[in-house]
Amino acid sequence: MSIRRRRRPRPPQTGEVSAHDDAERFFFDLESVRPDHRVRSLCRQAQEAVLLAMAEIGLDSRLDGTWVASVDPAPGPERLLVTVVIAPDANAEVIEETFAALAEIKPALRAEVARAIHRKRCPDLAFRVTVDGGGDEK
Repeated sequence: MSIRRRRRPRPPQTGEVSAHDDAERFFFDLESVRPDHRVRSLCRQAQEAVLLAMAEIGLDSRLDGTWVASVDPAPGPERLLVTVVIAPDANAEVIEETFAALAEIKPALRAEVARAIHRKRCPDLAFRVTVDGGGDEK
């Protein structure tokens, strides 16, 4: 890696330093300004890939009216949590059918994510189905 590519945290501006700042933190805090930048970038790439893949695969009537709200890092290594939103008038049976449809297309969605992210290992996908309007979650 070249010296130009390595970035050090920027020094604090005059207005950011106060008398209450801990001296140890001020001099020795070399943490990145954006510690989860790579994880968030991976989630954005995966969300875009899942959105496009669901639009292409959209032949399943059980997935009509669904959309991907977010992709977040899931607990544990190599997993992403995909939040899928369905219509507000959905009942428990519709949620179960949506889960079944997502389980069927999961390999295709994971393959699309693998094509999009260019990583050594493709993360596994876990799904959360939410009713539009912040209602039921499963």
